[in-house]
Amino acid sequence: MEAAPRDESQLSSKPQITSSNAPEYRHKLADISSRASFSDSLNSVFQSERVGPSSPVKVEDLYETTLFRIETKVRLGSQIVEADSFAAVACWEPPGAVHPNHSVEELAELAMKRPIYAEFVRDIEAARTESLGEQKCWQLSLMARDPSRTSKGAVRAILEPYVERAKNDKVPLWCIAGNERARDVYSYFGFKVVKVVESGPDKVKTWCMVCNWPLK
Repeated sequence: MEAAPRDESQLSSKPQITSSNAPEYRHKLADISSRASFSDSLNSVFQSERVGPSSPVKVEDLYETTLFRIETKVRLGSQIVEADSFAAVACWEPPGAVHPNHSVEELAELAMKRPIYAEFVRDIEAARTESLGEQKCWQLSLMARDPSRTSKGAVRAILEPYVERAKNDKVPLWCIAGNERARDVYSYFGFKVVKVVESGPDKVKTWCMVCNWPLK
């Protein structure tokens, strides 16, 4: 377990944050993220496509798909960061650990089983390339607060140190927001919307966002 980067001048006013890729952290991230985002329209679209429109979407199903995503990210070098004993948790993907864009062939294969998700992946990756080109970036994903917890400053504790680190290193940050609440939180910490992607027959919105770009 590692201490995540933080502002030493504000240690007393922020929840404690730690970083680790241990199984407990992977489980906690999958559990909290799936519970926090279970009612999000985008997850409903993807899970319905995966299990079938006649099958009810269960939080257990979302947990399994989320854990699979986390395992993939960890293998590429991502970092799981939590604040205040998992009151909030997220996955930070450093430059070089961000998954490369899928090939045309990979997207075509994915579309055979999950066309809506394949189109979503294609549009998100195209938006990132359009915005950043070949520039390496930090990427934030699976940011969530535990719905059963209240902890002032937990989200800030996870976001601010990495935003400041990226600015000091002159590296942009990228994330997507699956609902307006998340979009507004990220905006507060300096992220700006660069593209809105619409998915499924109901055109569910996802906001593509960047921070510290163009580089200063």
